[in-house]
Amino acid sequence: MHGTIPQKIGRVVGNLLTHPRYIPRCVNHNLFNGRTPLDLEMPWFSYAAIDFLDHFVRPSMSVCEYGSGGSTLFFSQRANSVVSIEDNVRWYALVSRRLEEKRVTNVTLKLCPFDFKTPLGFERSDYLHAMPKEKFDVIVVDGSEEWTQVRPICFKKAEEHVKESGIIVVDDSWRYPDLRKNHHAGELKIFQSVGPCRPGVTSTDIFFY
Repeated sequence: MHGTIPQKIGRVVGNLLTHPRYIPRCVNHNLFNGRTPLDLEMPWFSYAAIDFLDHFVRPSMSVCEYGSGGSTLFFSQRANSVVSIEDNVRWYALVSRRLEEKRVTNVTLKLCPFDFKTPLGFERSDYLHAMPKEKFDVIVVDGSEEWTQVRPICFKKAEEHVKESGIIVVDDSWRYPDLRKNHHAGELKIFQSVGPCRPGVTSTDIFFY
């Protein structure tokens, strides 16, 4: 999140003092282990959001996510089906290998390369339109941030495909304050805390439909 280094350190300390239950995980996941969220099989979200999703997602649910990784493994263990849309060829290979190693059979991983450094035509891209036509219980808007409009545009697409009583999850939501004003959700909750494999406090927004 924005701020000077002392401000960021202050937020981390304040969050851990307020929520001491995060301390063991924060130490285990952030100090000296060299693991990634893919290794941990966890979303790269705030712990507050991860804890909510751990209780919210049920075996009957369907999930679609822009951006693959630890979240793909996390949802595959809790939901009926997962569709994950990935633009990075190298990361796609790593996630695919992990899914094969774990013998995961309820994930459809789609590779849709796109050059976000020159994003002209993104609204017509295979990446944006890779989401199947059906509606989903959980949609995650994560993935590349090389272009600031990727997540806002994907969010609009997600709103077309979220079920009634479903949710949309937007990670690093502090970067997208306009989404908190411009949405069709019945309720918005901001889950702000420390998280795995990140040095500071972040926010993950969840929109309830």
